[in-house]
Amino acid sequence: MRRVNSEVRSSKYQQVAVAVAKRIADGDYEVGEKLKSRSTLASTFNVSPETARKGLNILADMHIVSLKHGSGAIVLSKEKAEDFLKNYETTHSIAMIKNKIRENIKQQAQELEDLADLVDEYLLQSQSVSRKYPFTPYEIILTEEASHLGESIRDLNIWHQTGATIVGIEHNGTLLLSPSPYAVLEAGDHIFFVGDDLAYSRLKNLFNINVGL
Repeated sequence: MRRVNSEVRSSKYQQVAVAVAKRIADGDYEVGEKLKSRSTLASTFNVSPETARKGLNILADMHIVSLKHGSGAIVLSKEKAEDFLKNYETTHSIAMIKNKIRENIKQQAQELEDLADLVDEYLLQSQSVSRKYPFTPYEIILTEEASHLGESIRDLNIWHQTGATIVGIEHNGTLLLSPSPYAVLEAGDHIFFVGDDLAYSRLKNLFNINVGL
């Protein structure tokens, strides 16, 4: 099943704004200090000068830095840089939660679709049994704890012991109609058979199954 990447990516200029704000909050850039030119910041963060300008504009709008034509950017407030980072982390976290919710919804929708496919397949296989045998067969499921796993229908002499006639075996999602006497029974197999109520009880007892499914 394909999973959706829940990572929330910020735009490059937002990443520049966050990186610069972090350096201010960490004291790498001090209040009153003039930041490097846009071209130098662009090179530092591997973005274009225009992207660097947009990042600085965000910080200017938050009064973290001031921008003056010809003077570059000057750091105004460490506290506002810290507040900006806290708000960014909160917003980023909310966006990640929203994406995760969307991912889970898509995953559940896919699982429901898969379940619907399984139901359709089950109905088709049940109809195959019904078309071949114009009566409703019994069904039991062999668990890991069932007796006689790994033995064949012939070895168990099922009809003589129980009076049940096996008409189908579903193994790993594949239905085998009119199985050979040499078919080996394994854990997880669905056994379809016909017979009376006594045959049903005898077959359950043969495999040591307490609850019929």
